[in-house]
Amino acid sequence: MNKYSPLKPGKTRLVLVLCVFCVIMLSACNSKPPSVPDTDNLPVLPGRPATDTSGPTTSEPVQSLIEIVSVSGGLFNMGFPTASRRSFTGEGIAWPQHNVTIRDFYIGKFEVTQGQYYEVTRENPSENNRNPENNARDGWRTLPVEYTSWYDTLVFCNKLSIKENLKPVYSINGSVNPDEWGDPPERRRVPAWDAVKMDREANGYRLPTEAEWEYAARGGAESRNFTYSGSNVVSEVAWYEPSKDGKISGNVHGVGGKKPNELGLYDMSGNIMEWCWDWDGNYPSSAQNNPAGPNTGSYRVIRGGSWSTRESFCVVTSRHKNDPWTHAINIGFRVARNK
Repeated sequence: MNKYSPLKPGKTRLVLVLCVFCVIMLSACNSKPPSVPDTDNLPVLPGRPATDTSGPTTSEPVQSLIEIVSVSGGLFNMGFPTASRRSFTGEGIAWPQHNVTIRDFYIGKFEVTQGQYYEVTRENPSENNRNPENNARDGWRTLPVEYTSWYDTLVFCNKLSIKENLKPVYSINGSVNPDEWGDPPERRRVPAWDAVKMDREANGYRLPTEAEWEYAARGGAESRNFTYSGSNVVSEVAWYEPSKDGKISGNVHGVGGKKPNELGLYDMSGNIMEWCWDWDGNYPSSAQNNPAGPNTGSYRVIRGGSWSTRESFCVVTSRHKNDPWTHAINIGFRVARNK
């Protein structure tokens, strides 16, 4: 005879209801609301270091959206050595060559992608959304963002800094909050935006200076003095327009598709051209220490080649410039940070 007496049907239903109620209540007490992501054990993805905690922060740092590379500072010869035809590559004069000392800094391993830009701004201004290497619906996410003006990059950098609890670098009219700046100027210069202040000691995201960009493109302290960023063969490290008749037949590509340079940086010689912080100006002949360009100017500096430009734009000394409000299908950016 079974020593456990069976329950009557009515009591069985009552017990089952009570058990279900207890399970629901325990689950509610031990879980987080769906709207709050579980970040207690957020993993650090391989190759993506946790956000640097140096400098003032408002709370605990969060995982970095941008993969950055540490660059050790040093002394290098910036520009092309002689006033020859090759020193006029692109649209800017890349001489006289002069000594420049660069301090330690971080720089993006890749150009900022459309996916990263959208995550920060909830916008994607890019004209190119077809990824030749990835036909998936979200393949656009790994393409470099383009059609961003120089003004747009300021907004992105400060928003990302705030998002990751870092000290913002840029201020306009005394504010570091891009929501208080108004919309980025379109097809015109605005004095307040042109007078933007850069806090050179802040630990947030920013554009690299032109000197930092060239130093990193050359391979920094690991430089092997290549013509292009990472090779003497342009096709190994850059997407560019090889056509000799001026017809553009190429397309933007997903970041990191070519060989990296000595520092492990990708696409610096060609995929899209990249905005730098500096106003355009002639190079000085004297030695410089961590320069950030002229105080004023008419155009902002652009560096590197692109899928739509000729090979001469891909050399590490090549300089270009454009209005800070310019939007173009072959211009984007990568970010930097202070150490």
